[in-house]
Amino acid sequence: MTVNLWRKIAARYRNEPAVIGYDLLNEPIAHYFDTASLNPKLEPLYRRIVSGIREVDRNHIIFLGGAQWDTNFKIFGRPFDPKLAYTFHKYWMTVNQDAIQEYLTFRDEYNVPIWMGESERIPMSGSILFGNYSKLITSAGVSGPTKNLMRLHVLFR
Repeated sequence: MTVNLWRKIAARYRNEPAVIGYDLLNEPIAHYFDTASLNPKLEPLYRRIVSGIREVDRNHIIFLGGAQWDTNFKIFGRPFDPKLAYTFHKYWMTVNQDAIQEYLTFRDEYNVPIWMGESERIPMSGSILFGNYSKLITSAGVSGPTKNLMRLHVLFR
């Protein structure tokens, strides 16, 4: 069912230049579920969904989020599609490189783009914390919502 749904969405938007890509699952597998059983099933599910999308759309980026609120990249193996980007969420963090290093290591090991899709709601104007946050992800070469700190959503017609 999930594969068919994503295939239909991709068929509808395959030629739509305003669509950046498809973010398949938001924050899959919460930490309070049976992570030992469910985590090994997430990447195979992603593979099936991506395969279904690629039947109709070989162009758009596909965003894969890690397990446990998009934080756990240990569930991923080597990238299995040339147009994957990996998204992570980071809340309640000390604003330093150690807080995002595991994602930078993943990016560098596999030469893939990463996106910091969600983080703290930080006051914008004159905020030292916001300035530090922006500097951190910019200096690390991470894409993310540095201006409005809101997740980019594509609105379906």
